[in-house]
Amino acid sequence: MNYIENNLDGWLVINKDEGMTSRQVVNIVKKTLNVKKVGHAGTLDPLATGVLVLAVGKATKAIKYVMDGMKKYNFTIKWGCSTDTIDAEGKIISKSDAKPNILKLKKIIKELVGKIEQVPPKFSAIKINGQRAYKLARNGQEFDLKSRIVFLKEIKIIEGESNKNKEFTNFEIECGKGFYVRSLVRDICKKLNVDGHVINLKRINSEPFSIKKSISIKDFLKLYEKNDWKNFFLPIYSVLNKIKYVGK
Repeated sequence: MNYIENNLDGWLVINKDEGMTSRQVVNIVKKTLNVKKVGHAGTLDPLATGVLVLAVGKATKAIKYVMDGMKKYNFTIKWGCSTDTIDAEGKIISKSDAKPNILKLKKIIKELVGKIEQVPPKFSAIKINGQRAYKLARNGQEFDLKSRIVFLKEIKIIEGESNKNKEFTNFEIECGKGFYVRSLVRDICKKLNVDGHVINLKRINSEPFSIKKSISIKDFLKLYEKNDWKNFFLPIYSVLNKIKYVGK
């Protein structure tokens, strides 16, 4: 392919649909724009939706600064069923009728705020001796992942219709780099001695980018055909002064 030389250096905030991988989104945008470099600033699981920040052209050099920024997620814990992937995609490994006491739940999540040790999920993109952990897990291989220090700034229960059914609880969190929502849910369930897994995981903010100024892949492709997509394309330097650093 002959790549065109153009001035497409900047940011595109995609509202990722469920079922797509982050790499698929990158490939679609790269092919559509016909540019050499497109990267993303933080993977979203295939079942997750929401903010996927894409760096185009020279903006790829600044990806690490966006990845260091704070993130916000909405998600739901479905109680009563644990899976090996800690989400709805995995195999069921245990079930129970036990549901968490709301007072105990509030106490547990309060204790998790701050810098905490967290073990990533085995079904994750972390590399073990050059291989992705999720590939090893799918092949049934035994391995251990080391815990690491991550930062949870805030976690709160979000009231909603689904919360009236004790089978579900909705949450919103703000966290730092390298934080796994699935690991958080696993640890909450373990502390409460109940079964549960993540559903409806959505990234609503990846500092300084917000879902309010994002666009779906479907709408991006439609607007691109009309040459009307650049309202969603942010100049490379327009956001760098807004990026905050964690852990200073």
